[in-house]
Amino acid sequence: MFHLKILLLKELKSSFSLRGSYILSLAFFSISLIILPIGIGPDKSILSFISPGLIWVSLILTSLLSLNSLFHEDLMDGTLDLYKNSPLSFIEISFIKSLSHWISNFLPLLLITPVLSLFIGLPSNLLIYIALSILIGTPSLSFIGSMGSALTLTLKQHNLLIPLIIFPLFIPTLIFGSGAISSLIFTGFEEVFFRQMNILLGISGLSLVICPFISGFILDSNYD
Repeated sequence: MFHLKILLLKELKSSFSLRGSYILSLAFFSISLIILPIGIGPDKSILSFISPGLIWVSLILTSLLSLNSLFHEDLMDGTLDLYKNSPLSFIEISFIKSLSHWISNFLPLLLITPVLSLFIGLPSNLLIYIALSILIGTPSLSFIGSMGSALTLTLKQHNLLIPLIIFPLFIPTLIFGSGAISSLIFTGFEEVFFRQMNILLGISGLSLVICPFISGFILDSNYD
């Protein structure tokens, strides 16, 4: 447990440094939710109709910005070789790096979503529900994305292949994440919303359990 805490603190310190990816994630997510509505037009009915999908597509695209370097930088500077001989397994390392990716890239987005929601015509009374859906659904993006990062680790064009590999795996999160918000905007049925949220919670839970094992196995296979 001590080694896990040290690794988590190391990853968070690196992620929240001036070179950290969270700055780029915040900028990209903000620009996406500001520029796209300007291009679509000022019609609030249209913006409200597309806002759930717009939020979750922006979240998925934001996650891809930092997945390229999740393991690749450690491979290039030799840190991954040191991890191989450390007390921690690659499964534990994959879990910590995925968790750090989620904390640094998605939790800050919760702070700016209420402000950005003004640009896409979201009702202010739904902001807490939108934040809840992001909080519950985005862990799956980080943990599933870590599999793609591990799988393409030794390939020269790894940054181009990751989206092709993991986009299909993101589709359930996209469907139920945007569906949960849409159910409140267009039908007002909180029961449907919480059903969708339960499915999102299940997807994230399975990702937390399964993905580190797969990522760890892939990383370990590079040394066989």
